[in-house]
Amino acid sequence: MNFKDKNILLFTFLILSLSSCGLLGKRSNEQSKKAAVSAQEQKKNEASKTPEPTTIAPAPARPTPQSAATPQEAKDEPASSRTEASAPAQEEKRHIEFKPPNVPAETSLKWLKNGNTRYVKKSFRGDGRTQSDRERLAKGQHPHAVILSCSDSRVPPEIVFDQALGEVFVIRVIGEALDSTVIASLEYAVEHLHIGLLVVMGHTQCGAVQATMKTPEGTSSGSTDIDRVLSDIRPRISSVKNEPASANLEVESSLNADGVARDLVRRSEILRTAVETGHLLIKPALYRIDSGKVTFY
Repeated sequence: MNFKDKNILLFTFLILSLSSCGLLGKRSNEQSKKAAVSAQEQKKNEASKTPEPTTIAPAPARPTPQSAATPQEAKDEPASSRTEASAPAQEEKRHIEFKPPNVPAETSLKWLKNGNTRYVKKSFRGDGRTQSDRERLAKGQHPHAVILSCSDSRVPPEIVFDQALGEVFVIRVIGEALDSTVIASLEYAVEHLHIGLLVVMGHTQCGAVQATMKTPEGTSSGSTDIDRVLSDIRPRISSVKNEPASANLEVESSLNADGVARDLVRRSEILRTAVETGHLLIKPALYRIDSGKVTFY
């Protein structure tokens, strides 16, 4: 191969090399453009799949059984009702209405006094204890008085006042001590049985009063439950705690009965309202075990 042929071959190879480089560059540019387009499309696709940012609300409070509602119920509920339900609950004072008592309080009190006189004189009634009386009372009760007295076996109100079946509603607990069950029983008698007279009857020689006097405040009687009773009685006889005990604990027992009568008005809205509206008369009393006589205060 001569020099001329070598030059031609070299020139041809150079041109082919340049062409190849240009082609490769062009292909590289096209691939870069395609890669860029693909990246943009992928970015758009990912953006379309990503949800728009939202504000996260706090989790709602768990509904109470009274306020819980299904979605349909909530939808059908008036807007005003939903607004009220979401507002803070406000305690409303209960409006209490009383029906006239079965028997006027003064008449009922007279019947009890007459009955106690018969008891002392041993001239008891002979009515109100027959089969026909039981059958009559099976249809309902209409007592004329409610009596809170001690559980002492010597102080049965039905006998002390010579009252027949269905005539007095009686709650008995040692020392006439008050708790929710006792108060609820009295409220039921006044509000639902329409009784106009409530007698709180203490008695002489009351063991609960005596135990209160012998158990200094801050010490125990040996029973947690009895301690609660003594704690209930103690404030009512505090005015004589430093004095010698009265004969048969008459003074202390009278103070306790009077204190119970006052505490009932203070602790029970139903009884307080009944007294304030003239539907109820509360009378403390003392039964003397030796004579059988009841004194009302």
